[in-house]
Amino acid sequence: MHKLPVIKAKDMYGLLIQYGCEEKTVRGSHHKIYNPKTGRTSVIAIHSGKDVTRAVFAAILAQLGIDIDDFVRFIK
Repeated sequence: MHKLPVIKAKDMYGLLIQYGCEEKTVRGSHHKIYNPKTGRTSVIAIHSGKDVTRAVFAAILAQLGIDIDDFVRFIK
């Protein structure tokens, strides 16, 4: 298993969009992301300058049905 990087929430959001996920709704700083491959959704809170912890990073990927190792290989 790869070690998850610590990145900004805005950067993670952008990477998920590049990966093939779609934005469904935005309510304030909370962006609902949809993965069309799995039909699953998750919410990312984008607060300026804040990092996503590794635990939250893993939870978002799990909610979207994305394999952690696959996603880490994608972002490298």
